[in-house]
Amino acid sequence: MSEQTTQEKPQISPFEEVKTMTKVQALNILIQAANAAQGAGVLSVRDSVFVAAAAELLTKPYAEKS
Repeated sequence: MSEQTTQEKPQISPFEEVKTMTKVQALNILIQAANAAQGAGVLSVRDSVFVAAAAELLTKPYAEKS
């Protein structure tokens, strides 16, 4: 077997990694966090509806928003 068959990725601090975050990535992270909170049952039904509506509004193509 070769010395190293799989190349390990260097660990990068999340504080460094977020410096290159785009708006789309930020939105996706917020949606993932909201989905996790909803899945854990920490959001009320009202909160879940608002989170879902906000995510839908922000992710619709521009032509569909008007």
